[in-house]
Amino acid sequence: MAEFLRRLFTKDFDECPLSDASLWGEPSPHFVHWREERRRWESGVDPYSGEPDPYFGMKFD
Repeated sequence: MAEFLRRLFTKDFDECPLSDASLWGEPSPHFVHWREERRRWESGVDPYSGEPDPYFGMKFD
């Protein structure tokens, strides 16, 4: 699995082996545990960028 991920992140396949290419050639991949992801969302921060969520606290009908 580690070799697969290394090849995915470095574009070492002839074509992207996944249906979603968002990780294809990602220069700085990272992992966020689901609990930490939830904690960040609930505090109004995007869990991946660290930027404030502009829609945090807004209610929609």
